[in-house]
Amino acid sequence: MDKIEVLNIFAAVFEKGVLDGLLELLDKHRTKFWGTEGTINYVRAKGFEGQSVVRGFDFSGRVKSLDRVNFVRILADKKNPLHLEELKKEGLEAFDLVIVDLYAPDESIFPESMDIGGQTLIRAAIKNYKSVALAFDERSIEELVLELNKNASMTTLEFRKEQAKKAGKFIAERTKLEAELFEKI
Repeated sequence: MDKIEVLNIFAAVFEKGVLDGLLELLDKHRTKFWGTEGTINYVRAKGFEGQSVVRGFDFSGRVKSLDRVNFVRILADKKNPLHLEELKKEGLEAFDLVIVDLYAPDESIFPESMDIGGQTLIRAAIKNYKSVALAFDERSIEELVLELNKNASMTTLEFRKEQAKKAGKFIAERTKLEAELFEKI
């Protein structure tokens, strides 16, 4: 599965404008989004179909994206017929792309300001890079746009692997920063 067409996207971004370059090149009639309320409102305003994944009480924003349904769609191995069959039974499709940009931790209210859901989404996409693409900051979203332009709205395995490597380093740096902030408490 070298190339994957990007049609089903999970997006949870703090700075909504980082999506503009991507939205300009996607097919509004075929591309569907799932994500947090603010992000979905933004992509709907741009003419795309979108569905919020936030259900019920989200514990004051602490549990917006932490839902089994999101993770089975990210972690499904598209080469594994059992995974695809289970998704189908639940009326779900695997995600082709996960886009997350984390909000910066606020030292004055740390650890409350940790972005738990975003980091978890990134880690899930890293684990399943063979089946899902990932963009995790402004630069990686720009690289995604270049990749999709070059490959007719598809991502290559090499691109997905490189993005996963970069995201792994990004998460490691973020964890180090949070450990340093925690020491100041």
